[in-house]
Amino acid sequence: MDDEAEDMSGRNTGKPEGNKKAKERVKVELEAASFREKLDQLMKSKEALTMKTLETKLLITEKKKEVKLAKVQARREDAKLKAELDMKMIALKEAKAMKELLAEERDIMMMRTDGMDEDQLAWWNETKADIIARKKAARQVRAQGDSPASGGAGGDGLVDG
Repeated sequence: MDDEAEDMSGRNTGKPEGNKKAKERVKVELEAASFREKLDQLMKSKEALTMKTLETKLLITEKKKEVKLAKVQARREDAKLKAELDMKMIALKEAKAMKELLAEERDIMMMRTDGMDEDQLAWWNETKADIIARKKAARQVRAQGDSPASGGAGGDGLVDG
């Protein structure tokens, strides 16, 4: 059969194409054009899908960065609040210790001395002198710190003894 096709093609070289061959060629060209269009559409849709995927990845990356930044800021805020809380706790402990010391000093200053022996009286006098010296030193420090610009109150509300 192949021999017959070769013979016919060799024999019909100078003849014009027939309607059947022309129709076949047009049909093949239309199919090829259709395939090219479909391939172009497929490539365009693939490109669009790739672009959407890249855009989505970029958005996700940006969101992750924002979340990380928010977490870092939250940690900083927490650390700052913790530091402030620690400072307040230290101030409260200092105030409590000072209150206890002042109460103890007040008790010592108000002690009755008529029932004390010589050793107890000597201890009481030394302790009283130390308390008075501390109060004077504290008053001097406050007086130096109380300039009109600082707006300090000056007094500590304690009974001087």
